[in-house]
Amino acid sequence: MTPVFPIDASRLLPQQEPFRFVDKVTSFTEERTCTTFEVKESPITDGGEMSAGAIVEHMAQSCAARTGYICVYILHIPVSIGYIGQVRDLEIRRFPKLGEELRTEVDFVQEVFGISLCRVSVYCGDELVARGTLKTALKDD
Repeated sequence: MTPVFPIDASRLLPQQEPFRFVDKVTSFTEERTCTTFEVKESPITDGGEMSAGAIVEHMAQSCAARTGYICVYILHIPVSIGYIGQVRDLEIRRFPKLGEELRTEVDFVQEVFGISLCRVSVYCGDELVARGTLKTALKDD
């Protein structure tokens, strides 16, 4: 089955509402995956804005959406559970507000033994609001 973009991220992520911080996968290549998310009231928003933790979780779930896409559409296996292994060079320029839509680009750098290294950039419109490098690890079965 060839997917039609955008893809509902609930099919690709183990997290579900209110802890899912990716709405859609808008594109996929082996090098780059793009996602969107509309900032909603959730357990980790604070005063009408995403908290730093919510931004990092959104970034990690955007990385996980790439893995979920590979599981569902390429390997045809169940979605794998993953963990944040490391966050480096995190820069949060501002905290997105309720109702804003994030557009996130995950640039795949490397994978070794189930550990992926990705550079993640988060935008509101054309404005870069956060970026960083994440290592994520898949749960051993």
